[in-house]
Amino acid sequence: MRTKNIKPYSYGSLYKQNFPEGNILPIVAGNLVDFDVAGPYQNTRPDVATNRISIHKSGVYHITADVSVILEEGQSVLFNINLCANGSDPLIGSFFDAVNIRTVTGKTIQAFLNAGDEIGIFIADTFVPKGRQPRYNRSALTVHLLDY
Repeated sequence: MRTKNIKPYSYGSLYKQNFPEGNILPIVAGNLVDFDVAGPYQNTRPDVATNRISIHKSGVYHITADVSVILEEGQSVLFNINLCANGSDPLIGSFFDAVNIRTVTGKTIQAFLNAGDEIGIFIADTFVPKGRQPRYNRSALTVHLLDY
């Protein structure tokens, strides 16, 4: 009898929807990017309360992070994909930034994640020489297991 070689899929996603001007969130260094919708998942656990995706299977993951940023002239923001909520453990190659007025910025990386790891988009730094605090209105974080 022949058996099928079925790969154990793992994927997960978190999203922040576009809100009206009054509900656009400020970008504050040292915080995680906020999400309000958990997308489809299997062998992961997206959590809108913690703004993180928990990994349940170890392996190499394709990770994509995107943030729609609203800045004023001269402002900039630095993000990374991070294993720790306090920003102490960024994934290698995961830093991305936004500079100038309005931009959608993001990064796609591949990284080995262990079962039990939790990832989120961390706001590493902001540069605000003048004007209102930088803001964002949409964000997305997705993971997909490539190999285990």
